[in-house]
Amino acid sequence: MAAATGDPGLFKLQFAPFSSALDVGFWHELTQKKLNEYRLDETPKDIKGYYYNGDSAGLPARLTLEFSAFDMSAPTPAHCCPAVGTLYNTNTLEAFKAADKKLLLEQAANEIWESIKSGAALENPVLLNKFLLLTFSDLKKYHFYYWFCFPALCLPESIPLIQGPVGLDQRFSPKQIQDLEHAYDDLCQAEGVPALPYFLIKYDENTMLVSLLKHYSDFFQDQRTKVRETLELSFYYLVKKI
Repeated sequence: MAAATGDPGLFKLQFAPFSSALDVGFWHELTQKKLNEYRLDETPKDIKGYYYNGDSAGLPARLTLEFSAFDMSAPTPAHCCPAVGTLYNTNTLEAFKAADKKLLLEQAANEIWESIKSGAALENPVLLNKFLLLTFSDLKKYHFYYWFCFPALCLPESIPLIQGPVGLDQRFSPKQIQDLEHAYDDLCQAEGVPALPYFLIKYDENTMLVSLLKHYSDFFQDQRTKVRETLELSFYYLVKKI
């Protein structure tokens, strides 16, 4: 997350796009799948990747696919968040080039939007981080062609921020930060996941609580006036912690 500051008095919410990182193990597994399972089958396949938000400043936000991408039940690496996607593996280079990428992108974006409208994204926020991978594998020459896409919903207007992003140490005391870390880690452990990309926070001087998105209504029932600030802080913590 970043703030654009063309106008010193106006901050606009911005998002850093993902960069694809396809491990050599992914291509090896795709080759095996193509030879032994997919063969001439071009129907879409579910795959999964993961991303990590703890790299040094200045490095791109990478979404990684490795050998385990074809196993939807494979564990996600420690401190990483899962992302689900769709693989379109073509049989020829011509089919790869002729694929209607705009249509594929629109279909994926519609799936994200429908998951938001239906409430499915609240139950399973992983649905918000979908990706597309279009591939062609020339197994005779060991040449691999691919097109990676990260669908994103476009809002009709930019989102103004009340103030620019700040670090946790500028907003919270050392004890509050420690309490937040413990609350987040406890929630991850309770959910049986290595990390949570989206979550809710509410706090006062003595208490720091976190919860899942699906508990939004009940979680903020006693502090409706602080929802905006609370959601902002969940974003700051996401950038700092994961």
